[in-house]
Amino acid sequence: MSSSFLVSVVTPSFNQARFLEETLASVFGQDYPHIEYLVMDGGSTDASTDILNRYSERLAYWESQPDQGQAHAINKGLERARGEILGWLNSDDVLLPETVRRAVDVFKTYPEVDVVYGRLDRINARGELIPTPVLPKDKVVFSKKLVIGECVVNQPGAFWRRRIMERVGFLNQELVYTLDYEYWIRMALAGANFLRLPETVARFRLSSASKTVGQTAQMAVEQWNVLENLLAQNDLPERLAQTPAQIQRQARKARGMIALHASYGYLKLRKRDEAWRWLIRALDSDPAALFRRRWIDLALASLFRRF
Repeated sequence: MSSSFLVSVVTPSFNQARFLEETLASVFGQDYPHIEYLVMDGGSTDASTDILNRYSERLAYWESQPDQGQAHAINKGLERARGEILGWLNSDDVLLPETVRRAVDVFKTYPEVDVVYGRLDRINARGELIPTPVLPKDKVVFSKKLVIGECVVNQPGAFWRRRIMERVGFLNQELVYTLDYEYWIRMALAGANFLRLPETVARFRLSSASKTVGQTAQMAVEQWNVLENLLAQNDLPERLAQTPAQIQRQARKARGMIALHASYGYLKLRKRDEAWRWLIRALDSDPAALFRRRWIDLALASLFRRF
């Protein structure tokens, strides 16, 4: 690799004009000079193309045409990208200043590191900070030991080397909600080394239109399926260097956590039968699921935001 790594950032977008310009500005405002920025718009019918036209001279590439979803749009961008370091930033999220330079500094200092990520701030549709507790996942570094569980790696502000992408390929285009979770799993199983920055590197937007807020149940069900596909791999104990009993213990906790997410999501949709079914599944998988520190912290944060 050269001393000045080219960093390619891909932004998938569709009808996100009200947030898109802020996202673009957060990339253009980075103090690292060697950034190739690509925007893959899915044929927006709002003012997105007007915004992209205004910034076209600062973009390495952009297009606006129908695609097959977020993963397909990102993959198209990654196929065009030339950088040794890569990442994607959704069109309603923002990078904090100096994030790219910090990631590059890590890659230069630690040649064995394949993926760099950091903490996130949560913001609402107006860009206001949303109080969120420091969760257990914010204190650990992702590795093979943690692939059975929640998505530890925060996607906004995460960057990886081209060499690991060449080993694992692109995103799974069949996934809608958990494309990042499944991608980090594949990287970890391929031997990727992850490094977590202690700093907050990006802002993740939670709004009524975001998948995390509006489609909690669907996201949890897809995550459940990704986990089950992982657990079905016959050589998983060997690949994780763990015993089947160790894997089963982790799987019970992970299933309990995901099923609780699904139950909560269906409750928001007022589908009480489905909510009850997933709650029973959660407690059957992990009888202590409701009393995990994660849920207590999130419940307290939710009450704080409301009152």
